[in-house]
Order: sequence, then C-alpha cells, then structure tokens
Amino acid sequence: MFSSISPAVQALIITSLTGGAYLLAYRLNEYFDSWALFAQGITLIFLPAGIKHLSILLGGKWGALGCFLALFALAHEFWAGQPYDRLALYSLISTASTWGAIVFSLWVLGISASLKELRFYHLPMIDLITTAAHGFATNTYFIMSGMKSDHLIENALAMMFGDFAGSFILLTLLWIGLSIFKKNSRDISSN
Repeated sequence: MFSSISPAVQALIITSLTGGAYLLAYRLNEYFDSWALFAQGITLIFLPAGIKHLSILLGGKWGALGCFLALFALAHEFWAGQPYDRLALYSLISTASTWGAIVFSLWVLGISASLKELRFYHLPMIDLITTAAHGFATNTYFIMSGMKSDHLIENALAMMFGDFAGSFILLTLLWIGLSIFKKNSRDISSN
C-alpha cells in the first residue's frame, strides 16, 4: 500500500475498509430481498459476494479477515438463534471457500498475485469457479450442521447464481472505473 505506513496499520486499514464495504453492500442488498430472496441466506443478486471477491483479490488475507468479521456480525441477523460457534464456522467456511477458489482460479488462469495478467474476460471465469466452490461448501455445511435439512443442489445453484450476479455486477463496475481512470491518466499525461 504505502511504504510510510507500518504493515500492522496497513492490515488494520484493509481489514476495516473491506469489512465496512461488505456491511454496506449487505445493507444495500437488503433492498432487493422483496423480489430476489430465494431462501433463508440465499438471494438471487448478492452484492456482498462481489465485495468479498474484490477484497480477497486486492487485500489478500486482510481483505478476507474483514469480510469474515463482517459476515460473522451479520450472521446473527439472518441466522438468529444459532449458536456463535456454528455462525463462526459458517463465516469461516464461506470466506475460506471463496479465498481458496480465488487462489485456485488465479493459478488455473496463470494470473500472478500482482494481477498484472488479469483481463476482463478472466472475471467471469474467476467468478464462476469461486461461486461454485462457495455455493456447494456453504450449503453442504448448512445441511451437515442442521441449519437446513435438504435441497443441497437447488440451494447451491441458487446461491451460485446470486453470488455470480452480484459479484459480476461489482467486478464489471470496478473494471469500467479502472478503464476510465486509466484513459483519463493517459489523457492527462499526454497534455
């Protein structure tokens, strides 16, 4: 980030920003619930998935930590009555499956940690791999822990769709923003 800021402070900033962004995206996403809610914990457009993907892509372990903490705080709302350890494990599985799938997809696509090889056409592929891993991992956990009793495939596919849609919306907006910034930077430097 910035060499004048200590690594511990950088980690705190990244964790706070990503956690805050996740919470904000979740609150915004609540406005979609009246028409996009599929089942408890599953919506057909889930913007926080995009925040989590961006946070992990750009912030690494500190981005993942921010999303984990935000998800754990929110899980008490949408899984009311569940024990804290169950919610912590859910938050961990959700975050770790996303993180692992991002690392795997970058490796498969030959993209380094610096992301300099990343192209727009990689985003849907990364998103598909990540949402598949996350959808099946979390819904398997829901059934194994007794938070849900059935419909693994149906719920996992619905979660994949919602995460993919929400993530792709945010990743596309980021890509457009970066493209505009890059174009403006070139225009300024050529004058």
